[in-house]
Amino acid sequence: MYKGKKLHKSLLRAGIFVLMIGAVLVTGCTSRSLPQVTNAPEISTSSSSNSPTNGLIQSSNGGAVTIDVEWLGEKRGNLMLEVAMNTHSVDLDSYDLGKLALLSDDRGKQYLPASWDSQPGGHHRQGTLTFQAPDSEPKYFELIIRDVAGIKERIFRWELGVS
Repeated sequence: MYKGKKLHKSLLRAGIFVLMIGAVLVTGCTSRSLPQVTNAPEISTSSSSNSPTNGLIQSSNGGAVTIDVEWLGEKRGNLMLEVAMNTHSVDLDSYDLGKLALLSDDRGKQYLPASWDSQPGGHHRQGTLTFQAPDSEPKYFELIIRDVAGIKERIFRWELGVS
């Protein structure tokens, strides 16, 4: 009978200890205020006064690959786009956006990439697509990326607000 009381006291102490640790964790986790999320101020990266009116970042999800494209604007006579491709099942290193991408405008003019600057990344790949800037200011641009992960064509569109 003595061993039973000793075991009972040990279990009681262990239970109290676990409850105390749990109370400390719950109190510590709930007493902190969550950080406030605010929108970052917009920074103009374009020498042109025409920034997209429908957002800087456009996204496409399909074929188990998500592609996000950010409008960086015009720099040194080139139109710059930051591209991020992410997946958990496809090797993205085989996709050369310098050959798979095309930019078009509202007048039907098409621009081939001047460069695709990207390092291999396997399932997560990021790089900069550069196009020669147009001579005139179109109303919109569409970036067309073809044949990535079985998706024939992905279209990303930026409205420039030009009348």
